[in-house]
Amino acid sequence: MLLISCKNCHKVYEKENYDEFVCTQCKHKVQKRVKNSLQVSLALTICAILLYIPAMLYPMMEITKLGIKTQSTILEGIISFLEYENYFIAFVIFTASVIIPLIKLLGLLLIFISLKIDIKLRNKNKNRIFKFIHLIGKWSMIDIYVVAILASVIQMGELFNIKGGLAATSFALVVILTMIAANRFDTRIIWDD
Repeated sequence: MLLISCKNCHKVYEKENYDEFVCTQCKHKVQKRVKNSLQVSLALTICAILLYIPAMLYPMMEITKLGIKTQSTILEGIISFLEYENYFIAFVIFTASVIIPLIKLLGLLLIFISLKIDIKLRNKNKNRIFKFIHLIGKWSMIDIYVVAILASVIQMGELFNIKGGLAATSFALVVILTMIAANRFDTRIIWDD
């Protein structure tokens, strides 16, 4: 007899084989592994890596002050906070906008590649890395929340105005794609031989 659990409600069933069936509790289709989970998650992660580049290079915000438009990237914003000696804010923005997305992207890539190539990384460590990535996933959205709040609150025409830039869209897509990639990935694949 084999034990198989529903990925939706986590009810455990005792079955003869791994054939698909419908969960009696939540009516969710139960199968041994989510089909193409690794491939879809890897594709989403690669897309997120490609979007991370414009998120760092293009302006995050466009500020119009007395008719003069200025644009700043994430890194320029961090440098300006450092120049004004706001070290804590610079640290928070650097951590939430640069470090956390990089950790998520590289961590997911490491896990996915280690499942295809023989990398000396224990399954427990892969699982810990994945749980950490899943835990910090939503904290990357801090920048997007700040830009959205500022853009919605500060609207005074040509006198003073704030708009989100191309980097805000790219960065939001990076965060969303990595969250979808992490949620779509079936972690049980880590333990397969």
